Amino acid sequence: MGRNIGVGCFTTFIGFVSGAMVGVGIGKAVGFFARCTPEPGLPACEWWVFAGWGGAIGAVTLPVLAIWRLLRADRAADAAASAMNSDRG
Repeated sequence: MGRNIGVGCFTTFIGFVSGAMVGVGIGKAVGFFARCTPEPGLPACEWWVFAGWGGAIGAVTLPVLAIWRLLRADRAADAAASAMNSDRG
């Protein structure tokens, strides 16, 4: 249980940051096709919207995928251990 909480907390932060970066990249592409010129020093027009949505999506999906993968590996290890300890020999 503690491992899952630690992995979930860490991947939430990492997912938010990486999702925000991907969102800003998508915002740059949208701005290019919409012929939007961002203010000097900013990466894209309305970049905060794209960063917010990308961060929110990343903060949810990365922990879910990481914990799902850990639980799947735990189930496989439990199945292998029970097969080795069976009375069938």
